[in-house]
Amino acid sequence: MSSEVSFSCQCGTLKGVLHDVAPASGCHLICYCKDCRAFARHMGQMEALEPGGGSPLVQVLPNRIEITQGADQIACLRLSPKGLYRWYATCCRTPLANTVGTSKMPLAGMWRPNFADTEALGPVVTHGFTKFALPVTGAPRKDKGLARMLGGLLKRTLAAYLSGTARISPFFDQAGQPVAEPRIISLAEREAAYRE
Repeated sequence: MSSEVSFSCQCGTLKGVLHDVAPASGCHLICYCKDCRAFARHMGQMEALEPGGGSPLVQVLPNRIEITQGADQIACLRLSPKGLYRWYATCCRTPLANTVGTSKMPLAGMWRPNFADTEALGPVVTHGFTKFALPVTGAPRKDKGLARMLGGLLKRTLAAYLSGTARISPFFDQAGQPVAEPRIISLAEREAAYRE
């Protein structure tokens, strides 16, 4: 059974709804890579991370994300010239989602702390890049669920293309251009973001 789950930035200026939510319609994961942690640090969100510095994300199809208020607050940055597009709300620097740099790949890793209710998302099924986890109590020691994550991604991507919804996204316009110009952070910002 699917449902709708609301989300918002921390100050409530940007709001939205994730449609057709069910454990099988996405992938609830924790990413321990240094890039995701650097993004959280740059945005002042380290307190929202899981033990070991893991970023709590929900991998979904972008066409299921609806921004209902505050779309003008959406901004984008990249940690490097080839890095992911990392979307956030300018009003309060709340992370929103990670995407690749094109609408041709229907994938968005949404920031789980923004959801009002996470029960419909199901349990965390994937821990990725755990070799980069910070050495603290509670941090995982090995990856899990990566094959399941990849299989689900491929299945959802195929379904999106077959339904004609693959390129629908709140982060890209109908021409496939990002709704906000991605800014590559400065060298000084990058050094600060990656400083453990």
